[in-house]
Formats: sequence, C-alpha cells, structure tokens
Amino acid sequence: MEVLATIIIPAFRRTRYVGDAIRSALAQTLKNIEIIVVDDSDSEDIKNICDSFEDARLTYRSNKIRLGVLVSCNNAVSESNGQYITVLNDDDLIAPEFLERSVNIMENKPHLALIFCDHWIIDEHGIIQNYLSDSNTTYWHRNSLMEGELKNPVEDLFNGSISVGSTSVFRKSLIDTSMAYKDVGVCADLWMACVYVHSQLPIYYIPDRLASYRVHGDSETNGGTPRLPDSERYIYGFLLHEQWFPDKNELINKRIANATFRSAKARLVSGNKKEARKLFAPCVKKYRSLRCVIGFILCMLPHSLSTRFISLKRKNFYSNIR
Repeated sequence: MEVLATIIIPAFRRTRYVGDAIRSALAQTLKNIEIIVVDDSDSEDIKNICDSFEDARLTYRSNKIRLGVLVSCNNAVSESNGQYITVLNDDDLIAPEFLERSVNIMENKPHLALIFCDHWIIDEHGIIQNYLSDSNTTYWHRNSLMEGELKNPVEDLFNGSISVGSTSVFRKSLIDTSMAYKDVGVCADLWMACVYVHSQLPIYYIPDRLASYRVHGDSETNGGTPRLPDSERYIYGFLLHEQWFPDKNELINKRIANATFRSAKARLVSGNKKEARKLFAPCVKKYRSLRCVIGFILCMLPHSLSTRFISLKRKNFYSNIR
C-alpha cells in the first residue's frame, strides 16, 4: 500500500513521553502512513522504546552529532515517502482522526500548502485541562478564526494564531528545504509559519482540537535556558533585516527587545554575568527598558547580592511580555 502521509517525531534525550507520542501516531484512522522517529541525541533508550512497538510502519533514525530540530526534520522529510508531512513533538499527542481529516481536505483542495488545527492543553499525566485549553485558544485569537483558508495570514501570524508543529500537516511538494537554517534553533514552528506566510502559500484552519500540547517541567518553554529566546532573536532579527513584513517592523523590534531581555535573564540566572551583560547593554541603549537597566546593574554586583535580589524579585522582574 502506497504511503500517503509521514509522521516525523523529533526526539532529544527525553524518554518519558515519546512512547505516548508514538502510540498516538500508530492509532491514526488513516492507515497508509509511516512514522519516522529522528533522535538528535543518539539515545539507546529512545531506540529501545521504538523497537518495543514492533510495527513495520515505524522507523528509528539517530544523529551521531547533534543537528537541531529543523535540520533533523529536514533530513527526515528528504527520506520520507508520504505526500503529506506532519511533525509530532515527542511530548505531544494527535487524535486518531487528525491525519484522515487533514489529508482529506488537502486532497480535495490541491492548492493548499499547509493545514493546522486547534489543540488541547494536557498536563504531564495526559489529563485535558479544559480551562487552560479555552484560555489558550482565546489568547492566540483562534476563537475568532473560522474554518477555511486564512484571509489575513500576516495578522494571524503576528497574533500567534498559526500553530505549526504537532497541529499541522504540510504538502511535501511545497516544502522548501533550503530554508532549514540551523540557527533557527528550537523555534522551528515559528520559523516555518513565517516562511509560509511570507511565501504567500495557502493555509487552511480546522477549529476542532485534534492534537494535545503537553505542559510539563521538562518542556522547552519551561526549561529556563536561553535556547528559546535565542531562537526568537534570530528569527525576528532575520525578518527585520530581510524586511519580510515591513508593516510589522515596530512590533518585530519589540519582540527582539523582549527576546534579548529573556536571553540575558537566563544567562544572569545561570551565573553567566559576562554574557548577560553583553546582551543587557544594547537593550539599555536601544530600547531604554527599565528592566534591562536593572539587569545590567545586577551583572555588576557580587553574585551573592544579585542572586538574593533575583530570588526576592524574580516573579515581577522576570515577567514576560509580548
């Protein structure tokens, strides 16, 4: 049977949830699929989990050197046999009908490049959080999106409405693998949304929640490392330099400032004051931000004093604004 869709599961070190992600992939009502787990940590434990399923549709691939999520997925796309591609994070889930519904729409609308849906928020045990799910949909303005092709994709992009990742399906023939820049880092989903909107490729939205995003302590958004804001800094800096969305330059500058502050903050908290100071300084000069001024001063204090201040003021001082 010809493979119609490919599910790519990028994995890195974590083993707690990857089995659940694989099970949700294997449970798809669309049966002519293949699943490629691409392990960027070359983990024997992740390999053993994959081997335990004993399903011919599941393939394990490992990187001997770390390549990053975007390059790893790009390599998997090149290897894939499906006409449609979805990337399922190793800690997320997709509903059994996710692929069948998405692929049917794309088969009937051959001009579509990307389709995405809304999603549930689940906790570390996989329990649906109804209030958080509703709040998340509203926060990202998806509650005002109707099913169908996006009418204002640039606005939807900068509202954060376009969810690319475990909630989306790509038409493989329209994937531009030349845009898989390693410096994009962990925000591959944001980057791909930017690429598709800039390229004016048709995007379709399904308002049903056909995927589940897991909130847990080991997720990238809760990790406290600079990888997430560093990735955002690169992406928004690229958009500004290349003038992809000139009407959004003011907003892009604000997001660069926010990401730069968070990058510096993460380094300050980890004790890397030299690198934090290098990031806080241009923030102070360019954006005149009070919290950047405070951060820069903290970099000049003895570690014991700055640590004490951070522990007292952490909640307010480190609030993220978008």
